[in-house]
Amino acid sequence: MKILKTLSLLFLFSSQAASFTPSRNSASKVSATDHAGTVDASETSRRSFFESMALIPLVAMSVESANASGGATAGGAYLLSAKQRYNERVKTAVKGLLEVGTALKGGSTKEAEAYFGSEDAGSWKDLTAAGYLLSNAFRRSSTTSPDSLPAVKKYKALVKEVEGLQKKLKKGAGKAADQFSTVEEALEIWLTEIELPPAKEL
Repeated sequence: MKILKTLSLLFLFSSQAASFTPSRNSASKVSATDHAGTVDASETSRRSFFESMALIPLVAMSVESANASGGATAGGAYLLSAKQRYNERVKTAVKGLLEVGTALKGGSTKEAEAYFGSEDAGSWKDLTAAGYLLSNAFRRSSTTSPDSLPAVKKYKALVKEVEGLQKKLKKGAGKAADQFSTVEEALEIWLTEIELPPAKEL
C-alpha cells in the first residue's frame, strides 16, 4: 500500500509538472521576436518540474508518518472523534463513582443504590457503555480484537472490581467501603491507560 501511494503521488506531480511544458506545435508558432520569451517559459517549466519532483520524498514521509501513528490504518480521525465524544461521559460517571465511595465510607448505601440503579448520564450503566467504547478507541490497528487491547483489558478489570463492590453492598456500607479501595486502584490504572488524569482531578 505504501508503494502504491508513493507511485500515485509520483504520477500526480509528474502530470502537474508536464502541464507546464509547452508543446512542439505551440512552440513552432512562436515568432522570432518572441524567442527570448519562449526560452524563459521553457526554463520556468523545467524548474517547476524539478521543484515538484523534489516534493515527492516529503509527501511520502508524511504518508509514512500518518501510517505510523495509526491514522490511515486505524481510522485516526474517527478514533479521535470517538475519544472526544466519550471522554466527558466517562469523566461525569467517574465523579459519580467517587461520590459513591465517599458515601459508603460515611455509612450510607443510598447513593450507591441510586448510582447503580440509574440509566441516566453519569450512572454506572453509562460508564460501562461509554467506558468500553472509549477504551476500544485506543488502538493502532483496525483489525485488532477489542479484547486484546490494553485499555479494554484494564476497563474489564475495573468492571470486575465494581461487580465485587455491588455484591458487598448487600452486606452493608462497611463491607462495601472496604471493597472500594480495590475499585479505586483499578480505576486509576484504567484512567492512565485511556490518557485521563487521576479520578480526583477530573
